[in-house]
Amino acid sequence: MENYHSNVKAFQLRPLKKKELLEKLDDYKKELSGLRISKAIGNSTKNSKICSVRKNIARVLTVYNQRRKMELRKKYKNKKFKPYNLRKKLTKAKRLELTQKQKAAMTLR
Repeated sequence: MENYHSNVKAFQLRPLKKKELLEKLDDYKKELSGLRISKAIGNSTKNSKICSVRKNIARVLTVYNQRRKMELRKKYKNKKFKPYNLRKKLTKAKRLELTQKQKAAMTLR
């Protein structure tokens, strides 16, 4: 059985498939619930490991969400409209300003 108390690194998680990531996440969550139960009972030998398990959960979720967002970016790359969370983060003035093509357009007399 793998040692869940040691910190896992993000570069170790990136090559894993989606299913493996979700399995790791479930394992870490079960480990965390076990540690919390032992803390509540009073077996306080592993209280410091709660922090490392929580951080491991956060790392797994970060890698999972980054991968999901990257796939969405590929899907909407050449589309006319993109979801709001994939658009560039600009100020309102920058978002509403004319494009270069619109600025260069000349009207006929």
